[in-house]
Amino acid sequence: MKSRFTSAMIALAVAMAPTVALAQSYTPDVLEVSETGPIAFDPSPKLDLSDGGAIEFWVAANWPADPGYDPPVIINIGPDGILYQVSILRDRDGLVFANANDEDVFIGDLSDGNLHHVALNIMEDGVEVYLDGALIGTSDLLPLSLPSAGLFVGGLETEESASLDGAVGQLRFWSQPLKEDEIIDFRLREVLDPQSDDHPAAEYLVAQSDFREDELLVVESIEKLP
Repeated sequence: MKSRFTSAMIALAVAMAPTVALAQSYTPDVLEVSETGPIAFDPSPKLDLSDGGAIEFWVAANWPADPGYDPPVIINIGPDGILYQVSILRDRDGLVFANANDEDVFIGDLSDGNLHHVALNIMEDGVEVYLDGALIGTSDLLPLSLPSAGLFVGGLETEESASLDGAVGQLRFWSQPLKEDEIIDFRLREVLDPQSDDHPAAEYLVAQSDFREDELLVVESIEKLP
């Protein structure tokens, strides 16, 4: 069953997640895919990144041995194929970015089972991939502009045997690429930070997870956030 996809102005608050530890004081809202299985959200044109944007999330890879596939973190897919997909390499030594036509690999260590921050910038000529604030690679591969049937987190509901054994936290979508210092400085902070400055790109936030409610909250207007 698809989770409710809320089209409302976002209430930007991050919950503590007791089951997944993070060394820093900030902890994103976390979906324990190992326990819940994959979840799905209805399609939204704001999640079409073929014209550029960014994706941010935290992810923990918990499988001890090769599962025989590259576990997916997020998949935006429709009847004509995959618009974009981000997966973790089966040996937990990197990330995969793919569309319906091709894929590219970016090497980085996710083998400790802890939460790691991932950011993908979708530029005019390709993607930049950051792991824990460090650029780990670029590619000329881009998301495709295709009809979407939904956004899936942790795998496809119809293929639970090929789901992520781990956790996904604080999934964010942006309509513009992020600057490197924004990725580094705000990966451990809320977009609207009551204790400090707001994210410099806050007006470009288009969606953010609220995994406590099994929702992906969509910002109705990128002109002004609450």
